[in-house]
Amino acid sequence: MTHVFVIGAGPAGVLAALRAADLSVRTVLVTDGASGGMAANDGPVPVRTLAHAGRLMREARQLDQYGVKVSEPVLDYPRLLARVREAVNEVCAHSSLRQQIDAFGVTIHEQAGAARFFDAHTIETNGGTIERELDRSCKT
Repeated sequence: MTHVFVIGAGPAGVLAALRAADLSVRTVLVTDGASGGMAANDGPVPVRTLAHAGRLMREARQLDQYGVKVSEPVLDYPRLLARVREAVNEVCAHSSLRQQIDAFGVTIHEQAGAARFFDAHTIETNGGTIERELDRSCKT
């Protein structure tokens, strides 16, 4: 029996699902992409990684002012993008609270695509519908 649906596996959605599960409520967590939310996947984490690379390039160009001789830095763009993916994966692995979610028995539907409440008992996703089963202890 599913009693609570949570849409979105960013920080707020994960904490809502964990709190519901902690209260012994059967919980389903649905996310359009990977767990971790926008911050890890599309926001500050990749942006900060790119910005850090830019600062390193600038600092490398200033080394000569301090008596350090190096050649002009060259950007390896494919390697930079690989580093961005590594940083995102590291953050997602450590910040998504996945171990706690699994330990509490929360059912997760990742990569479900856009999700919306179809009605009080159903979530509709790009991959289909997820229905909440009701019993006498669960009111709408």
